[in-house]
Amino acid sequence: MENDFRKQLKIMLAYKRVEQLKNFYVHLAAYCTVNISLLIYWYFESFMPETFWRTTFFITTVISGFIVLAHSIIVFGTKHVFSKNWEEKKFKKLIDKEKHLTRYE
Repeated sequence: MENDFRKQLKIMLAYKRVEQLKNFYVHLAAYCTVNISLLIYWYFESFMPETFWRTTFFITTVISGFIVLAHSIIVFGTKHVFSKNWEEKKFKKLIDKEKHLTRYE
């Protein structure tokens, strides 16, 4: 009985995770599509190169980029950014680099 409950719970959690990932990738695709569309529109709408680089494009891109970044942190978490594993790998890489440099000096 308890095994069935755990299996059901795992299935529900996996389904929720897949749904979160799908929503994130849809959000990312929408971000890319909208920004590329705006870039193309503003490029062909303004025939003068100096009026093409408007601040509205950059503000729209940066703000929506921060929203996508926040969404990715919610979905993937921060454990992938600076995890202990990352710290250990970086530490070993730097130590190996130092050993390599001091070996040939």
